[in-house]
Amino acid sequence: MRVFIIRPFGVKNGVDFDAVDRELIQGALTLLRQQGIHLEGGGTGQISRQGNIRTDMFRLIALSDLVIADVSIHNANVFYELGMRHALRPRHTFLIRYQTGDAYPFDLQTDRYFLYDGQVPEGSSAALAAALHASLSSPDKDSPMFALLPALRAHGRHDLAAVPRDFVEEVDAAHASGCLGKLRLLANEVEAFEWDHEGLRMVGDAQMRLRAYRGARDTLERLLRTDPLSSHANLRLATIYQRLAAQSAPERELLLTLSDQAIRRVLANSDALAHRIEAWSLAASNAKSAWIDELVATPASHRHAATLHSAHFEAALEGYMKAVAHDLNAHYAANNALALLKIRIAAAESEPDTWIDLHQGPAQAAGELAAARALAGRLESNLCLVLGLDELMGEQEGPTQAWREHSRADYTLLSASSRVSLIERAYRRALTGANRFGIDAAQRNLMLFQALGLFEPGVSAALKVVQELSATHGPGREAPAKVLLFTGHMVDAEASTMRFPRTAGARERARTLIREAVAREVAQGAGQVLAIAGGASGGDILFHEVCRELGIRSELYLAVPPEQFVSLSVAPAGADWIGRFQMLERQLATQVLQHNRRLPDWLASKPAYDLWQRANLWMLFCGLACGARERVVVALFNPERDAVGPGGTAHMLDQAVRWGYKPVALDARALLETT
Repeated sequence: MRVFIIRPFGVKNGVDFDAVDRELIQGALTLLRQQGIHLEGGGTGQISRQGNIRTDMFRLIALSDLVIADVSIHNANVFYELGMRHALRPRHTFLIRYQTGDAYPFDLQTDRYFLYDGQVPEGSSAALAAALHASLSSPDKDSPMFALLPALRAHGRHDLAAVPRDFVEEVDAAHASGCLGKLRLLANEVEAFEWDHEGLRMVGDAQMRLRAYRGARDTLERLLRTDPLSSHANLRLATIYQRLAAQSAPERELLLTLSDQAIRRVLANSDALAHRIEAWSLAASNAKSAWIDELVATPASHRHAATLHSAHFEAALEGYMKAVAHDLNAHYAANNALALLKIRIAAAESEPDTWIDLHQGPAQAAGELAAARALAGRLESNLCLVLGLDELMGEQEGPTQAWREHSRADYTLLSASSRVSLIERAYRRALTGANRFGIDAAQRNLMLFQALGLFEPGVSAALKVVQELSATHGPGREAPAKVLLFTGHMVDAEASTMRFPRTAGARERARTLIREAVAREVAQGAGQVLAIAGGASGGDILFHEVCRELGIRSELYLAVPPEQFVSLSVAPAGADWIGRFQMLERQLATQVLQHNRRLPDWLASKPAYDLWQRANLWMLFCGLACGARERVVVALFNPERDAVGPGGTAHMLDQAVRWGYKPVALDARALLETT
């Protein structure tokens, strides 16, 4: 998240505002970072990029997640910039002033202020940190303009924040190659920039397309922390929680609750028609999932009666119908509503006594059933037009909508379930080339119909096509039970401070330490183990060699292509290490982070960040993305001689522990005892 500070400079009215910034504001921001709330940025004094300082200032005022304005004195620049912020953004503008400052301007007299002691500003930093945290967590409008003019709408951030082309290309490349760890790395890196919202949206959407739901959840929850009312984030998270609920029985109820909460936030705060349609459809899908859970626990012979009694079935039908009522062109919701109506009709026909018992006598039951048939007929006719399947009306003009072919296939099944060839062709057309997400969605519906014994023989024909096309994706790699991430010292260069001596004794001592640790971790758990490490001389290469000896699958992660990596991180240790690296490269699956040592242009301005720090985080996130239940970081580490700063062994160990890896520290001081 970004913060922009609007304040006076220098000493004014006996108060040193530079000291207030340094001791109060920066002190509070440091406390927030210690709590995991990372706010990057500052005021106009920190805009160092070449160009028009006013352009940069205006953009930061509009785009920053938090603006802190010190209105202690009548400073024209402060009030001008504050007015701009209030005009552009509805929330997260925080006013401070010292206790004996100038009289409040009339237009701000009703606003809240945080008061501090201008002579001892550092004494209020903890209280300011708490107040800023509360402000960031609040959905309330603090801009007088947006609070008093409820119809006023803020410009979309995408109108003001341009996402760098090379960042978009990195996201696209990671998506195309299925590099889930790289996508998680990009989500972590983008938070330092003013276009972070847009970047997080791109990464989260890429992760969703790859069905990387846990990574997508982390990415979009980051976005939600900075923009709690983001309809995009809430709608995507509603789907993600739903998908994760299907994968995790222990957390199922909690995840579905989180999904419902995200949907309610959209319905309460968005007037956009498309958002409301999607929200109602997602709410219906959640209810449908709960109904399916009921069916799974019900004997096949009682499922029609259970459906007629199910409150979840009613809620699902109501939700889809509300979505269709908002827009008759919403073919996804209309198809689902039509399917549920036909299920209700079939259930009522097969369980007439149950249907009558749910109404006030046979006459009302017959009337309700006739009404359901009539409504199903109208929906079917509308869908025929919307999907361009009417012979006379034909296709509507305009861009092709996503999922249209899926809806056409589902409509064909629901309207002509006996026409097997037509149904097979429709599903083959819809799903050929589709991603796993689309195939899974189709299979879920078809298996539901099969469980109810409906829409045959079309369902069996469609399932045959779906299963055939699903097989072309392959089973996918099974998630390992445990991931071992390694970090350790390189062999010393001749002139360096000794951490890993260039001796056979040191090498064998390191191998023994690594082998004992790896064998111990493997013995402590059951299931497949995946090992991840770089390829530097010393610890990395020894780790891979030990894994091969123990029959553990390991993957080689290189910050730059092999020829560059060798010159940087292998060759200084000697020819023997080069040969060992080349052997590993031939034997192991190899991943490369980037094509040269220079950080991408979009990332170059990130402070205190370099290639080696990036490579550490990349490997860490690749370990997270593999889905292992247990994560361990093994570190061959000399705490007395590790380089201070990012990119080294200490950095990797610290970051891995922060992200939930269990640390296994191997004392590299033992290597010095062999010399």
